Amino acid sequence: MLTAVADAKRNLFTLIMSNPASVIQQNAPVSNNQPLIDSVRNWVHFDNLCAMLSRQMSTARNMRNTFEDKILSMLGKTKRLKIQGAYLEPTTRSTSITLSWGTLEESLHKYFAAHNKPDETDAILAYMKENRGKKSTMFLKKVQTVDLPAGNSITE
Repeated sequence: MLTAVADAKRNLFTLIMSNPASVIQQNAPVSNNQPLIDSVRNWVHFDNLCAMLSRQMSTARNMRNTFEDKILSMLGKTKRLKIQGAYLEPTTRSTSITLSWGTLEESLHKYFAAHNKPDETDAILAYMKENRGKKSTMFLKKVQTVDLPAGNSITE
């Protein structure tokens, strides 16, 4: 089965590379469906924008954290710095540990041990994993392809 799928992919790639126009001609034209074309263009634009802004946010957070560490190490015993319109002061932040199956298992083992009860951790976790609800939603996924000549087409 896997060999058949690999062969089909290889054949499709060969077909596209040898004659890309033939593949496009087989697709349904959408020149008469301007709202769909506009929606796809807008979706691609905002998908690219989201990806770019996500990378920028990640970079900005990393830079902010680098400077925060540098400032905290230089402050020493200073309690507060006055900057324009605000004060900067060292503060302790407490955050909860991410709740994962491993941390849940560890906590349940501790609970049963502390309360001198039979350890039912494995049964509880098995039940939770089997009965965990799932939510499915439709979304668009951008799948990279080989470059074909520009044109508007829909493939099914």
